[in-house]
Amino acid sequence: MPNKPIRLPAAMRQLPPMPKVLARAMTIIRDPRSRRSELADVLALDEGLTGLFLRMVNSAYYGLPRRITSLDEAIGYLGFNTVQETILAVSVSKLLTRPVPAYQLERAQLWHHSVAVATGGDWIAHRRNITPYSDIYVAGLLHDVGKLALDILLEHKAKWLSATTGEPVDESPEDKGEQAEQEAWTEFERRTTGYQHAEVSAVVVRSWNLPDRVVEAIACHHTPDAATHDRRFTAAVHLADAAALMAGIGLGIDGLQYPLEQAAVAELEWDDAEMGKLMLEMQRAVSRAEEIVST
Repeated sequence: MPNKPIRLPAAMRQLPPMPKVLARAMTIIRDPRSRRSELADVLALDEGLTGLFLRMVNSAYYGLPRRITSLDEAIGYLGFNTVQETILAVSVSKLLTRPVPAYQLERAQLWHHSVAVATGGDWIAHRRNITPYSDIYVAGLLHDVGKLALDILLEHKAKWLSATTGEPVDESPEDKGEQAEQEAWTEFERRTTGYQHAEVSAVVVRSWNLPDRVVEAIACHHTPDAATHDRRFTAAVHLADAAALMAGIGLGIDGLQYPLEQAAVAELEWDDAEMGKLMLEMQRAVSRAEEIVST
């Protein structure tokens, strides 16, 4: 976590707050005392989400013997985790599908990467019994929202400065040879804007009242050794992020300029075979997310 809170310039506070329906729904889902009917009442306030869940539960994927018309019953079949993951994915899709010119990310590329990391983190968590699984999905989905803020600060232009020379970098650091090997992309961010996207992401999600370990995992998703609340939780998000980049999902100007921390690999006893399966699962998840938002 950052040593002290950071305040974002006004230009970077243009990101919208979490939708009220989503914020309330997530509070209900995280409360073990809540009732399914309470969640149904909240989601019923959003016509789009209501229709989406009814279409989902009545799809061939679930193969139910009769048609479900009650939102409360639909939630019962889908389960709280699926409902939370879906409302998050849909609610932030408009935000994350924006192009991010400063990072040379075209429309929807950031969203694809975020969905991949969310699903990948959840996949890792299930195999290493890191609970609650839904928190890791949330952290993965929102880990890079800080890139949107830095894109605003840079006026939507890829005008980065080298961390070592202070000179403009007009192309990907991958083309800079030896210099790129000495500089992590986060240092380019710090030199140019005064911030790193991970810490900015954490500031944004903290304003949405998400759990501390979710905020920490987002802040430390490139530096998992810095985590103090739950190192395994943060390591899972870090591994998922690295795997998504290795799979080529959401590669921008920063590309593969974030090292895979071996301490995180050791923390979760992760191996190459699992990494391959994880990347395949992410690619399927991105295709599935596209289907959901297009229905």
